[in-house]
Amino acid sequence: MKKAVITLLLITGLGIAGSGQEKWSLEKCISYAIENNIALKRQQVQTEQNRTNLRQSRASLLPNLNFQSSGTMNFGRSVDPVTDGITFNQNLQNFYFLGSNITLFNGFALANRMSASKFMYEMGLALEQANRDLLTVDITNAYFQVLMYRGVVSTAGRQLDVSEQQLHRISVMVETGAESRTTLLEMQSQVSNDRLLLTQAINNEMIALESLKQLLQLDSATDFDITEESLLVNINDEVSTDVDSVYEVAREILPGINALVLQAEARKKLVKAAIGEASPELTLSGGWRTGYYDAMMEGVATTPFFEQLQNNKNQSVSATITIPIFNRWLAGSNIKRAKLNLQDAELQLQQEYNTLYSQVTNATLELKAVKDEHLAIKDSKEYSDLAFKAVEKKFQTGMASATEYAEARRQKFYAEVDMLRVQLQYNLKLMMLKYYFTGRWEL
Repeated sequence: MKKAVITLLLITGLGIAGSGQEKWSLEKCISYAIENNIALKRQQVQTEQNRTNLRQSRASLLPNLNFQSSGTMNFGRSVDPVTDGITFNQNLQNFYFLGSNITLFNGFALANRMSASKFMYEMGLALEQANRDLLTVDITNAYFQVLMYRGVVSTAGRQLDVSEQQLHRISVMVETGAESRTTLLEMQSQVSNDRLLLTQAINNEMIALESLKQLLQLDSATDFDITEESLLVNINDEVSTDVDSVYEVAREILPGINALVLQAEARKKLVKAAIGEASPELTLSGGWRTGYYDAMMEGVATTPFFEQLQNNKNQSVSATITIPIFNRWLAGSNIKRAKLNLQDAELQLQQEYNTLYSQVTNATLELKAVKDEHLAIKDSKEYSDLAFKAVEKKFQTGMASATEYAEARRQKFYAEVDMLRVQLQYNLKLMMLKYYFTGRWEL
C-alpha cells in the first residue's frame, strides 16, 4: 500500500500541500454556496424590488400632498390682481399653493394592483427558496461525485498495492527459477493496468473536485478539499413510494410550484386592474392658496407681505369624474395583454405540474431500481471476493495463471466500485424523494 500512496501523491502533486488545510463538509459547502451564489443574490435583489413595488402600491391608495410656490415679475401689459384691471406698470406677483387629491374610485384598479404586488413579492420569496433548494441539490450531487471518485481511488490504490506485492513475489520466484518469465511479464502488465486505473481515478477525482469548486464559485487558486465524512444511510430505509400520494403533497409544498401559483394569482389581479382602469374614475381634491402683490410704483403703498398672505387666503374642495370614451383602444389592449399573460401563467403552472409528476414518478422508480440493483451487486461483490481469494491461493501455489488472477482482480475491483456507486445513488434518490414528500432538503 505504501507504493500506491506514493504513486497517488506523485500524480496529484499533493505531497507538498499544507497538512493544515481545512476540509469542507457537505453542510459547509451548501451554506457557503447559499450565502455567496451570484444567481441567488440576483433573485434576492428581484425580491427586494418586488417588496418596493408592494410598498408603492399600498401608498398609491393614500392621498398625496404637494406644495407649490411661484414668483413672477411682469413687464408691460399684465393684470393687477388687486383691481383686476389692466396695468402696464412693472409689478411683482408671488403665489403659494398647498393641495391634495385622492382617488375615490377607479374600478378598484389600485386595490387590485396592490394585491398583485403582494402576490409578486410572495412569489419572489418562494423563488428564493426554490433556488436555494436547486443549488443544494447541485452541490450535493457534485459533492457525492467527488466521494465516488475518491472511493474509486482508494479501491484502485489497494488493488495496485496487492498487484505490486504479487509482482515482487513473482520476481523473486523467477530469480530462483520457481516461476517462468512469461508469468512475470503478465504480472508486470497487470501492475501497469492497475496503475493506469489509479491514474484515471485520480484525474476523475480532481476534475470532480474542480467542478464542485466552480459550483461554489471559488477562485481557481483557492486550496480546496472536502472531508471524507460518511454520508451513507441504511439502504433498507423506507420512504413512501406511492407516486400519487407523494405528488399530491409535493404540488402543495414545493416552493417552485408555489411561486407559479402566486404568479397566476398576481396576473388574475392584473386582469381585474386593467378592467378597472377602463371604468370611470372619481377623484377628490382640496387646496389652500394665497399670494403677494407689489405694484412697484413710487407713491403707492404696498401692504406688508404677511398681511397680504393672510388677506389673500383661499380654500377649495372639488370632485372630478373622468369617463373614458375613446383612448385609441389603449384600455382594450391592456386588458387583452393582461388576459394573455394570465393564460400563459396558467399554462406554465400546468406544465410544471406535469413535469413534477414525471419527476416524482422517475424518483420512485429510480429508488426502487437502485435498491434492486444493490441486492444484485451485493451478491456479485460477495461472489467476486470469494472467487478472488480462491484464485489468489491458486495463483500463489502456481495452480492459476496470471491471466486468471488478473480477471479475478478485475471482477473484484468493479464489484467494489459498483457497490460504492449504488450506495451513493441510493442516498441521492432517497434525499430527492424525501424532498418531494416534505419540501425540505435533509442531509
